[in-house]
Amino acid sequence: MPAKRRRRRDPAKEKLWRGTIRRHQDSGLSVRAFCEREGLKDGNFLRWRRELGRRDREKSPEQPKSATQGPIELRVSPVFLPVQVVDADRLPSRPAPPIEIVLDGGPTVRVPTGFDPGTLGDILTVLGGRRC
Repeated sequence: MPAKRRRRRDPAKEKLWRGTIRRHQDSGLSVRAFCEREGLKDGNFLRWRRELGRRDREKSPEQPKSATQGPIELRVSPVFLPVQVVDADRLPSRPAPPIEIVLDGGPTVRVPTGFDPGTLGDILTVLGGRRC
């Protein structure tokens, strides 16, 4: 059986199809919708995409050859999320948990943040006969 003869490559045609494939990627449309919009035949588009992918893989053999690898790298746009910068000193602080003092005999004294030590000493004296 005779070997298949390859047609000569047409650089202008290759450039045209690379641009077409790039436009398809940028469009976000399906192949069918893009080809319909551009007046192209789906089969021709898919054949050129496959052929250019093969050519690209031949030029750079170190890249893994996969069935899904296209001739042109997909360009992913960065995603920006809204950010609000705030001064940490202005953030409402969490209240500190109260201190609990359990006295012999059962009474428990819960002391909030910012307590007056003199008043606490007086309360402890009354409750347990102790000084703080």
